[in-house]
Amino acid sequence: MNTTCSPRSCAPATSGVTESLRKPLYNINGNADAYEIRVELPGVPKSGVKLDLEENILTIRGERSTTVPEGMKVLHRELSPLSYLLRLRLNAPVNDEQMTAQLEDGVLMLRLPLKEAAKPRQIPVL
Repeated sequence: MNTTCSPRSCAPATSGVTESLRKPLYNINGNADAYEIRVELPGVPKSGVKLDLEENILTIRGERSTTVPEGMKVLHRELSPLSYLLRLRLNAPVNDEQMTAQLEDGVLMLRLPLKEAAKPRQIPVL
């Protein structure tokens, strides 16, 4: 799923979700200083999360796998391997050196500070 974001809003652009590739649920908040993004990635370990930022497009990937313990066999399965993909187009450049990401209890929290040049400024009228 592609989404276009500005400091005040985000709107979906296109969708490309399949059965094994899903768009995760997410919220985006923002102000003049930063974007804060919350993405739900149930069952995805830290090692299964990949974040890329290129040309103001943030790509979030998550991989959930299922394993059968040794000596056991599958009797019933509803949880299956699953990949998550979310692409967000950021309308303001972010300070990639100050970005933070934290995954806890299946929720990825991102903080993307905006670059100084992207922050709104008031211009005094003389």
